[in-house]
Amino acid sequence: MAQAIGSKARIIYDSETTYKTTPGSPDAKILPFVSESIKLQRNLIESKAIRNSRNPNKPGRGNIEVAGDISLEINPFLGTILRHALGASTPTGVGPYTHTIKINNLPVGLTIEKGFTDLAQYFLYNGCRINKLSMGFKSEGIIDGSIGIIGAKETVSGTSFDATPVDYTHKPFDGFEASIQEGGSAIATVSELNFDLENNLDGSIYTIGGLGERKELHEGMVKLSGNLKALFDSVTLYNKAIGHTETSIKVTLSRGNGLGSTDNESLEIFIPELVYQPQAPVVAGPSGIFVELPFEAYYDNSSEASTIQMILKNSLATI
Repeated sequence: MAQAIGSKARIIYDSETTYKTTPGSPDAKILPFVSESIKLQRNLIESKAIRNSRNPNKPGRGNIEVAGDISLEINPFLGTILRHALGASTPTGVGPYTHTIKINNLPVGLTIEKGFTDLAQYFLYNGCRINKLSMGFKSEGIIDGSIGIIGAKETVSGTSFDATPVDYTHKPFDGFEASIQEGGSAIATVSELNFDLENNLDGSIYTIGGLGERKELHEGMVKLSGNLKALFDSVTLYNKAIGHTETSIKVTLSRGNGLGSTDNESLEIFIPELVYQPQAPVVAGPSGIFVELPFEAYYDNSSEASTIQMILKNSLATI
């Protein structure tokens, strides 16, 4: 049998209605990805028994750990992923549609399948929730992202749980389709921006008789942090950091008219309340100087009532 090839691998996913249970009428979607590390691991626990021999005893089995990351490129059909990372979405429109996604209780979970299609072997992961969402914005090239997954169990099969997954094709956003505002005004000096949204999932809940699978996977308090790198042409941003002054960041990825019809999709990422950590610019050499400011976001009194809000416009009625 020939070795499996990464270029022929496939990831599909679907929302669960019951935790750890594959949807009975699946409506899976193909997830274009760059790399992934989702896998099952289980420790072997050493026996400490003494039995008149220096030879070791057969080890016991530890609990199952299903976890890993998926690196991907940000495209306008990741609505389900974004909803499972933040918590809730509200759709409006009659086509195209506007989906407003905010922090709320996370959905039940995802069924994620990693398929080695050239071998017809499929690794199915149930009870998956998104522990971390990361995005990175730059002046050129495709906008990168990643999701950190924690799951409950793995099943290996010779058939896929959905033989006809939906393929929205892959048209990722790039830096030329991005614009940015800081403090409510356009800013032209930012060279890089990245953020991490962490859901702080509690992966410690196992029970006796549960076959080593997670019984529950509760979300914790959100943490949203990031880093802004800008040309050092004034002390405006630095003074905000020193003064612990509240500000905001909005990134808009848009193509065409951005209203959501085919080839006119958009994604707006808005962090309405944040403060910078002071970090003075440094001279690393004779070339141009930058200022890098880590930041922490929060919710106090913004009208969005969410630490982060995403507005996705596309042709999908539901995400």
